[in-house]
Amino acid sequence: MKYLKILPFVAVSEILLSGCGTLQETPPPPQMTQIECTIPQITVIQDKINTETQSKGGLDITIVPALYKAARADRTTVTQVEASIGEQLALVGQNLQNKVYVEQDTTPQLIAEPNRLEFTIKIHNQLNRVFHGQGAVVQFNVDGKLIPFNNTDYKEFSGGIVPPLNDGDLVIYGPPLDTLKDKGTISIYLYDVVTATDVAGNTTEKQNYTWDFSYTMQTSTDTAAAQKSRGLMDVGRYQQMQQQPQENQAAQQ
Repeated sequence: MKYLKILPFVAVSEILLSGCGTLQETPPPPQMTQIECTIPQITVIQDKINTETQSKGGLDITIVPALYKAARADRTTVTQVEASIGEQLALVGQNLQNKVYVEQDTTPQLIAEPNRLEFTIKIHNQLNRVFHGQGAVVQFNVDGKLIPFNNTDYKEFSGGIVPPLNDGDLVIYGPPLDTLKDKGTISIYLYDVVTATDVAGNTTEKQNYTWDFSYTMQTSTDTAAAQKSRGLMDVGRYQQMQQQPQENQAAQQ
């Protein structure tokens, strides 16, 4: 890593006397650009069977899609550069120990939050026994195709517990949003949900639940400007920014 070097005093004096390098051109105002991302609008396909809340064997189960939003996630890169003569003049008298001169570029961007399919399963347990999600299987079908289980996550549901006569919210996760088409359908299946056990705790009854949704990908836009700046940065901070992912660094400055 190159540490910052400042011109010697004699050289600085010569520049000042000659009138060169003392003026810095005013940077142009930042250009506003449009940034965008797509987020899904998900609605249940309502009919007599496919209702948001389904009651079977003493369990009322409601499934609700996440509320998606477009969030700023600006991308920032930092590069060590040589300070120009004019910049070096501005640094005369400053403490330069353990500092580097850098150029920082921030590119605005929007991302969808959350960035994958996400549903909350709301369970109202009317049973006189504890509800356990263990043993149940969650399946996602998108546009008529089964989503591989390695692209889904329902550990929270399968490990969930809801006491008798209580409510519980358990989240399940599907594939990333960038795998969806412009519009289509999503089906969610809960298989082998235990709704009855005997005195010894052995399962005596299981139920299956199914929901069908339609989705449409909608474009969300914003306006922002790319930012560029140059200046001193602590060596430790510079090294940290080089090692960590460059997402959301603008918010950390």
